[in-house]
Amino acid sequence: MTSSTDTGKTGRPVVSIITPVFNRAEYLAETIESVINQTFTEWELLIIDDGSDTDECKIIAENYGKGDSRIQYVYKSHAGTSVARNHGISISKGRYLGFLDSDDCYLPNGLDILIRALQRSPQNVKMVYGDFFKYFQAENRHHPTRATPPLPRPGLYFQFLFNGANPVAPCASLSDRAVIEQIGGFKSQFDSLEDRSLWSELIRNYDIAHIPEKVAIYRKHEKQITHFQYSNKRRLACERHTISFFSSLPLHVWFPETKNPEEKARALDGLAMALLNRPNTPFDTALYLMHMANKMSPSPDRKTFMNNLEANIPRILQEQYGSIERISIPYPY
Repeated sequence: MTSSTDTGKTGRPVVSIITPVFNRAEYLAETIESVINQTFTEWELLIIDDGSDTDECKIIAENYGKGDSRIQYVYKSHAGTSVARNHGISISKGRYLGFLDSDDCYLPNGLDILIRALQRSPQNVKMVYGDFFKYFQAENRHHPTRATPPLPRPGLYFQFLFNGANPVAPCASLSDRAVIEQIGGFKSQFDSLEDRSLWSELIRNYDIAHIPEKVAIYRKHEKQITHFQYSNKRRLACERHTISFFSSLPLHVWFPETKNPEEKARALDGLAMALLNRPNTPFDTALYLMHMANKMSPSPDRKTFMNNLEANIPRILQEQYGSIERISIPYPY
């Protein structure tokens, strides 16, 4: 495997950094500076403006672009983070893709660590991710964060299903461009948890690897989408992600040790209960799993539990989120 410093001799960048921005001019210069200051230099930075309301982001990005041809600014009508990232991917030239949001930063040797790790990984590893600092802006405090190493399958799948288990911060990751294009990039129906959805697709056929070195700074502030952890929008995103992830994997992948319908039904019941106990509860996905279990191995107790849950969901949603909006999932009768 060639070293990261040799790979860019074709004249094309080794890594394309995709930075969507929407009304975040106050952080953008710091983000750009963190890329310019990288010890690894064979990069391009694609700043995709997702329809910002003012020209502040444009002015900042274009001023940096005048002094560095590796920086490109593109304006698009507002369509959300996923669409902006996908546009960046479509015009990128690098072999690898980094996803650096406009309020995050790389540490000076972050790209070098990520690129060398991915190039030296086994062939089936198509994404690497490192540790990072969380910067709590309101407190002006940096907190060192160690990402969770990936579990062996099938535990790997569950890491991406439950809140708090997703080990990958986009700013601390690097992916193989060809695989991201093969997957189809980010799903436009997600503008929250869109990264988790993409990683979930990637791990179905490829491996990921953790690097125990800090490579980035992830900013926590009140304006970011993920700050609103318990909003109705966030809950619906969790529901859509959970059902799309679960329904796309065959049952034997999730529960390889189960041998008969009764064991499969118990495993599904256990997963449904785990979902019911997580934040931003995906109620309809849990009900879907219990319907699957009841189809395999009917149980009066399970049926009673499902009926009671269905009757109480509107009240719970109204109390917790002020909205009874749900997604439609066809049950497997």
